Amino acid sequence: PSFQLTDQDNVIFTDQEFFGKITVLDFMFTKCMGPCPIMSNNMRNLYEEYRASDRIQFVSITVDPRNDNQKTLKDYSKNQGVDDLRWKFLTGDIDNIKSISQDGFLLFADNLPAGHSIKFILIDSKKRIRKYYNGMDLSEIQILKKDIKKLLAL
Repeated sequence: PSFQLTDQDNVIFTDQEFFGKITVLDFMFTKCMGPCPIMSNNMRNLYEEYRASDRIQFVSITVDPRNDNQKTLKDYSKNQGVDDLRWKFLTGDIDNIKSISQDGFLLFADNLPAGHSIKFILIDSKKRIRKYYNGMDLSEIQILKKDIKKLLAL
């Protein structure tokens, strides 16, 4: 989907940033007491595992932009160990975020922030959605790693 959001460094991020990169994307929020800490931990492990590759980026879009402003996302990214530009935490208008989730990625976005998807989405370097994975399931994360490896080999 076409979109424009702002990252934790207050830099505009658009869907055009997907071109030329393998992307793992999820929807989350920083004050989540449910699945988000597990998902963020799994995303952090992927971020660390692929540290040597500049061909992979990670994108987390907040579903609670009222609370997750740029400073909150910056602090959260630091707590996740983000020290480069490979993992973006994005915020913007809630209606835009709902549209990105529902219309763009075909994921439910009812009752946000609590009703967000727990899926990780693999997007190839041509901006095509390749597959969805349960972001809390370690066996699915292993499948995601295999799929990333296949894309890196292309």
